Amino acid sequence: MAEKPEIQGSRQDSGQSSGQSSGARRSLSFQLAVALTLALLPIGILAAVLAADGIRSAREAELVRAENQFRATARVVDDLLSVDFLVLRALLRNESGLHEGRTCNAEAANALDDAETFDAIVWADGLGRPICESRGGIKPSAAELTRLAAESEREYLIWPGGDHVFFAVREEPETGKPGLVVATASVSRLKARLREIAAMEGAATVWLGDKPILGNPPDDTAAPGGLLTVRRLAESGGRDQVVAAGPLSIAPFALTTVVPATRLAVADVLAIAAPSLMWIAALLIGWMVVRRFVVRPLQNMASGVRAYGAGDNLVRLSGRAGQTDEMQAFAETFDAMAQDMAEARQEVDAALTEQRRLTREVHHRVKNNLQIIASLISIQAREADGAEVARAYASIQMRVGALSIVHRWLYEESDTQGVDFTALTHDLCASLQQIIPTAKLVEPRINTHLERLHISQDAAVPLAFLITEVIAFAARLAATQGRGKMVIDIHVRRTESGGELQICSDAFGEDDPLAPTETRAAARIVNGMVRQLRGHLNFDADVPCYTVGFPLKSRAG
Repeated sequence: MAEKPEIQGSRQDSGQSSGQSSGARRSLSFQLAVALTLALLPIGILAAVLAADGIRSAREAELVRAENQFRATARVVDDLLSVDFLVLRALLRNESGLHEGRTCNAEAANALDDAETFDAIVWADGLGRPICESRGGIKPSAAELTRLAAESEREYLIWPGGDHVFFAVREEPETGKPGLVVATASVSRLKARLREIAAMEGAATVWLGDKPILGNPPDDTAAPGGLLTVRRLAESGGRDQVVAAGPLSIAPFALTTVVPATRLAVADVLAIAAPSLMWIAALLIGWMVVRRFVVRPLQNMASGVRAYGAGDNLVRLSGRAGQTDEMQAFAETFDAMAQDMAEARQEVDAALTEQRRLTREVHHRVKNNLQIIASLISIQAREADGAEVARAYASIQMRVGALSIVHRWLYEESDTQGVDFTALTHDLCASLQQIIPTAKLVEPRINTHLERLHISQDAAVPLAFLITEVIAFAARLAATQGRGKMVIDIHVRRTESGGELQICSDAFGEDDPLAPTETRAAARIVNGMVRQLRGHLNFDADVPCYTVGFPLKSRAG
C-alpha cells in the first residue's frame, strides 16, 4: 500500500515521457500518406508527362495537317493559274498564225475560250512595242508593256492595283517578231475561276497583294508575308483554329487556309488529370482503409487499455468490430492476461481479507487476554497490605490496560483512516480515571479537548503509553504533595506537520521532572516513547504542560 504513490508517479513519468516522445512521431495516417505519395507520385508524374506529350503530339499533328492542307490548296490555285499561262505560252509560240491570215481577234477568241479567265490579249515584240491586240477589255499602256518586256522572269503577273491584273509571258525572239504576250483578267473573273477551292477541307482565302479576293480571312489576320507560317488561333467563340498563310508561286498571289483545331476533349483533360486524381483517390482510400481497419481499432484498444489501467477490471478487447487477425490475437492475449490478473487479484484480495480477519482476531484475543491480566492485577491489588504495593499494582494495571485499549482500537482500525486517536484517548482517560483511585493516590479529573485525528498502528502504542505514564506520574506527584484531588487537561490538535498532544497539570511544578536527564522510571519510559514517535518532548513551566508532536495516518488517494 505504501508503494502505490510511487507506482502512480512512475506511471505519470512514463506517460509524460511517452507524450514527449510521441511529439516527435507522426500518426499512422500521415505516414501512410507520405508512403503513398512517394510510391505513386513518380508514376503519376510519368503518366501526366506521357499524357501531356500525347496531347502535344496531337497538336503538332494538327499543325502538320494544316500545312498539308495549305500546300494542297496552293497547288490547286497554282495549277489554275498555270493553265492560263500555258494558254499564253502557246499563243506566243504560235505567232506564225498571225501572218497566215488569222487575225488577233480570232486568236484572242480561241485563247479566251481556252483560258476562261482573260478579257483581252496584247502581242508585242521583245521591246514591248505592240504588234497586235484583241478587241475589248482593259489593256496595258505602252509604258507598262515596256516594263513587262524588260522583266527578267519569263512568266509573271502584275497587279496595277485596280480591278484587273496582267498575265505576261515573254521570250527572246528575233527582232521584230512577237516576244511578249500580255493578257488582261478582271478580278471578278479570277474569283469565279478560283471558287472550286471552296469545296476543299477547311476555309481558304486568296490574297491579291494585301487585298483578299476570295474567302473571308480570320479576324485580325493580315496578308501573308514572304514565308509560310502555321499557327494556332483561339477564336472568341471558344473554338480554336489552325491558320496557315504564305505566298503562292505566282506573285503577288498569297493564300491563307484555316482548319478547325481539335479542342481539348474531356478525355484529354481526364488523361492529364487522371494520375493526380488517382493519386488523390489512392491517398483517400488508403487513409480511410487505415482509419477503418487499423487506426480506429487501435484507438479503441488503447482506450480499453487506459480504462483497464484506471481500474476497470472488466475491460476486454477481443471481439470488437474492425479488428484484424493480428489485432484479435493481441486482444485475446491481453484478455487472457487480464483474466489471469483478475484471478490473481481475487486471490490476493481473499488472502488480504483473511489476513485482516486473522489480525483482528489476534488483536481481539490479545485485548481479551490483557483485560484478564488487568483484572487479575486489580484483584491482587485489593489484597495488598501497603500503599506502595497498591501503587505498584496500579502502575502495572494502568500499563496493561493501556495495551488492552490500544489492541481494541487496532482491532477496530479502518484501512482507509487508521486508528481513531480521539476515541483511543477518551478510552484511556476513562480507564485511568477508574484505576488511579484504586492505587490510593488522588481523585483525578481529566478534561479532554480533542480534535478528530487518525494515527497509524506504529504511533498508537507509544502515544497510549505516553499518555498513561504522564497522567500516572502526575497523580503520583499530586499524592506526594499531599493533594486529595487533581485536574489534568489533555489537548489534541492538528498542526501543519501532523498532530500535537499536550498534557497540562499543576502537579508538574516549575521543574521538568520528565527531562531526558532524569533517571526515574517514568522519565525513561516517556522519553523512550517520544523517541519512537521521532518527536521532541517540550515542557512549559508557565502552564505547566508537556507537548509532543506525532505523525498522522496518511489519507488514501
